[in-house]
Amino acid sequence: MKNVVFPLLLLISIITNSQFINIEWQNCFGGSEPDFANDIIEVDEGFLILGNARSNDGAISFLHGGQDGWLIKTDDTGNLLWEKTYGGTYAEEFVRIFKSNDNNYYLLSSSHSSDGDVSYDPYPNSTDYWIVKIDDVGNILWDKIVGGEILDQIWTGTTTDDGGIVAFGWTGSTTGDVSVNYGGYDMWMIKLNSEGDTEWDFSLGTSGFDYGQAIIQTSDGGFLVGGSSSIGDGGNLTCEPFNYMGEAILVKLDADLNIEWQQCYGGSDNDGIIGLLELDDGYVFTAYGGSDDGDLTGSGWHGLDDIWVVRIDFLGNIIWQKCFGGSRYETARNIYKTNEGGYIVIGKTQSHDGDVIGNHTLSEYDSDIWLVKLNSEGELIWQQCIGGIGHEKVNFAVVKKSDVDFVIAGQTDNGPSYNVECTPYGIYGDLPDVWVFEVKDTTTAIQTNLSFAEKLKVYPNPARDYVVFEFSSSVISNWWAGQSVSVRNPPAIQITNIFGLIVENNLPITNGMAVWYCSKINPGLYFYRLYNNDEIKTGKIIIH
Repeated sequence: MKNVVFPLLLLISIITNSQFINIEWQNCFGGSEPDFANDIIEVDEGFLILGNARSNDGAISFLHGGQDGWLIKTDDTGNLLWEKTYGGTYAEEFVRIFKSNDNNYYLLSSSHSSDGDVSYDPYPNSTDYWIVKIDDVGNILWDKIVGGEILDQIWTGTTTDDGGIVAFGWTGSTTGDVSVNYGGYDMWMIKLNSEGDTEWDFSLGTSGFDYGQAIIQTSDGGFLVGGSSSIGDGGNLTCEPFNYMGEAILVKLDADLNIEWQQCYGGSDNDGIIGLLELDDGYVFTAYGGSDDGDLTGSGWHGLDDIWVVRIDFLGNIIWQKCFGGSRYETARNIYKTNEGGYIVIGKTQSHDGDVIGNHTLSEYDSDIWLVKLNSEGELIWQQCIGGIGHEKVNFAVVKKSDVDFVIAGQTDNGPSYNVECTPYGIYGDLPDVWVFEVKDTTTAIQTNLSFAEKLKVYPNPARDYVVFEFSSSVISNWWAGQSVSVRNPPAIQITNIFGLIVENNLPITNGMAVWYCSKINPGLYFYRLYNNDEIKTGKIIIH
C-alpha cells in the first residue's frame, strides 16, 4: 500500500505546485520610505491605485506630513501617468476607492489631521472617518470628516444604488455623528449622498469590542455586514457565540436597516469575516480562522490563522466550510465567482507547508501573495504563490478582468527576486513600494473557437469515475457529410496530464458520445483535446 500512496501524494503535490499563473507585466512605484497600495479599480485605458505614502521623493511628488493618501493613475500595462497625494500634517490611512454613478470617485480614509486637504474637522485631536470625492483627474470635489470625539476607524465601504457611499468600520465615540453607542467599540456605518450630505448612521454592537470589516449592498437593496465581535452584554448583536474571544459575525439588514437575521461563526479562538460575495442562491465569505473547533470542525484547519471560506444560504446557514493555509498566517479579503461555478481567492500567506507550496520568502514573518482556485464545493483545484524573497502582500487591491485575468496592486520590499522583476526604491527589510502586475491563468491559454465543437458537453466535471463527452447527433452527421471517402474514423479525443503526457489517446466518439473511465486515474488536473482535421478544441477536467 505504501508504494501506491506515495506516488499518489507526490503527484498531488506536483499538481498543486505547478505554475498555472503567468505575469503579463509589472511595475513598482515608491520612494525611500514605506509606500503601499490598498485598493485598485479599472478605469478608461488604465487603473487607479489607492494607497498610502510616507516618502517625499521617488515617484511621490509631494507629502503633506506623516503619511498621506496616494493615488496613482496608470495605463493598461501599469505605466505611471500621474499621481497625487491627499492629507494633512499628521497621518491618513486610505483604504478604498469606488467609482460613483456620476463618473467621479469616492476615497475612504481614516484621518488624524485637521488641516491640509481636510477642509473642516469638527472633532480635532481624534481619529475620524474622512470621505473624499474626486473627479477623474484627482481633483477634490468635496471632503467630509465624520465620527466623534474618540477613535473612529474606517475599514471598508460600498457604493449604493442611489449613487451614495456607505463607510464602514468601528467607533468608540458616543457623540458627534454617532447616534448610538452600545459600549466599547461598535461596528459603525454611515451613509452620505453624492453631494456629501449625511443621510443616516447605524451601529451594531454590544458592551464588548465589535469590529466592522466587510460590507456589501445586497440585490434587495439591503446590506450584508461582517466582522469580529467579543459579544458582550446588551446592544443589538444577540447571536449565540461559541466563545467570547473574537467571533466571526454576519448581519443581514434590509433597506430600512432593520436586522433580518444575524449569525455567529467560529470556534474557541479569534475568527472574523473580511470578505463577502453575493451569489444567486446565497452568499460566500472569507474569514481569518484561528480556531480548530466549533464551526471550523472538519475544515482542515492548519494552524494560527487560515483563510476560512464559508458558503451559506440566504439565511446564513452553513452549506460548506473549508480552511486553506499552513502552519503560519494566511488571510484573504478577495473572493470571486468563476463562470464554471468555482471560486478564486486572492490573499497572502506566510506558510511553507500545508496547502502552500512554492512560497518564495526567506523569513517566516514575510509573506507571498497567494492565489487559490476552488471548485463549487470549496475543494482546492490549484494554488500559486507570487512574490520574492522579501515581503509581498495584497489587501483589497484586485481587479478581476475575467475568470483567468487579474490585475493586482500590492507591495514588495525586495527585487529583482523570483517573480518580482522591478527594483523597489526603498531599502530591503521594512520599506515597501507599490507593486502592480497582471496575471493570467495559463491553463486556459488555448481558445475554443472550433465551430464543430461548439455543442460539446463535458460532464461531470469535476469527476471521479467517468467523464462523458457528448455531441448532438446532427453535429456528428454534419461532420461525416463533409468528409471524403478516405476518412474512416470520426473525430477522437486525447487526454493528457499537466506535463503533456498522454493518459488516453484517440478516445472514439460513437453515436455522438465518448466516455472516459477514470476511476483508476490519479486525482488532479487533466486536459482534453478534440481533434478535427487541422482544428482543435481543448478544455480542463478535474479528477478528485
